[in-house]
Amino acid sequence: MEDTKKQNTNVSFKTRTLVSASLFAGIICVTIAYFLHLPIGGNGGFVHVGDAFIYLAAVLLPMPYAACAAAIGAGIADILTGSANWALATIIIKPILVLFFTNKSKKIINIRNVCAAIIAGIVGTILYMVADVIMYGSFATAFVLTLVGLIQPIGSFIVFIVIGLVFDKLKIKERIK
Repeated sequence: MEDTKKQNTNVSFKTRTLVSASLFAGIICVTIAYFLHLPIGGNGGFVHVGDAFIYLAAVLLPMPYAACAAAIGAGIADILTGSANWALATIIIKPILVLFFTNKSKKIINIRNVCAAIIAGIVGTILYMVADVIMYGSFATAFVLTLVGLIQPIGSFIVFIVIGLVFDKLKIKERIK
């Protein structure tokens, strides 16, 4: 009897986690593709605040689920917005951003996750600059586009902090367990 109860609880947790990851993939996709989506330069790239939702997924979901939500949501957004040339780089880079966060804390906004958002912004910016150099062969162009692209990690950081503080006030982490 107890084994059956454990199995049902485990199946329920996995189902809830999978559905939550799918929901985050959709939120990430829509936010990147259509919410404050600002095209930059002639390389097909754009800036957005969708990384904030990747950060939220990273603190609310187990790491593999958050990484998949980031890759799928951001990759589909690139394809939907005519930036399919960036989809492969995005599918590789966005899951890396979740590695810096913890979902073990009772609060979304804590010292580790604030530092993680800063580090993820820096790492993402550098990795996209490397991808730009690989794709277009110009370090100078990549550097200039990176300076303009700094809007993205700064905006995503602010949105993550604001939503995280609201979610902490609403005790979202306690409610989703």
